[in-house]
Amino acid sequence: MTADTKVLVVDDEQVVLDSVRKHLKREGYDIQTVLSGDEAIEILDSGWPEVVITDLMMPGMDGLELLERVRDASPKVPVIMITGFATMRTALQALRQGAFDYIAKPFTRAELQGVVVRAARQASQSRECDATAPHDDGLGLGLRHHLGGHCWINVEPDGSARIGLEPSFANTMGEVTEVELPSVGDYLEQGSVCLRFLTADTRSHTLWSPLSGSVVELNESLRERPRLATKDPAGEGWLIRLEPANLQEELDGLNLT
Repeated sequence: MTADTKVLVVDDEQVVLDSVRKHLKREGYDIQTVLSGDEAIEILDSGWPEVVITDLMMPGMDGLELLERVRDASPKVPVIMITGFATMRTALQALRQGAFDYIAKPFTRAELQGVVVRAARQASQSRECDATAPHDDGLGLGLRHHLGGHCWINVEPDGSARIGLEPSFANTMGEVTEVELPSVGDYLEQGSVCLRFLTADTRSHTLWSPLSGSVVELNESLRERPRLATKDPAGEGWLIRLEPANLQEELDGLNLT
């Protein structure tokens, strides 16, 4: 259950806090909002929040520093970053540092609700094993990298990169009814929208592109069988294949070795 999940929202702009509160209150979440990281730490120390949403760029304690504090004090609390276009790559690096996900301004109500419901579901699940532990089953050839609980990247023998969901992302979305794929030939910037999943509860879930490059292949099976993405995310449910533009540089930037 995600109703009554305690969500702490941190942003130095009151208008953003008001917008997030308005959208999430409709879903039954218990919301607290603060204007600084220092105020957030006081609430975090009380053990209250179950999910934290924080702006990435704030005066004083920024989102990355707050993420580190949350990870040290309450490692099971998912942290969602709010970011602008100019800081998309920094937000992607935050995933590697333990952030649950990020959402780019301006965001829609469906996008906000989608990422928060996934975080709330993860927070409520008791698991015996680490949700972000590497999974090396599935497509066998090449070298596979894992970007937190977000996605995996399989470097193929020809140098292309196949991308798919990490199980922890797949397991918290719900029933996928449609996958909004890019087109072959599209150029994706690292940190930009790779594709979106639409679910039966009318929410939208964004997968961010872990690499820059041109789309060379789509998993066309997902058009008729969208649930493959969640039922077999490490194998037949792979998503797209890219011809990377700066493979090693971008992997190094994310500390994916």
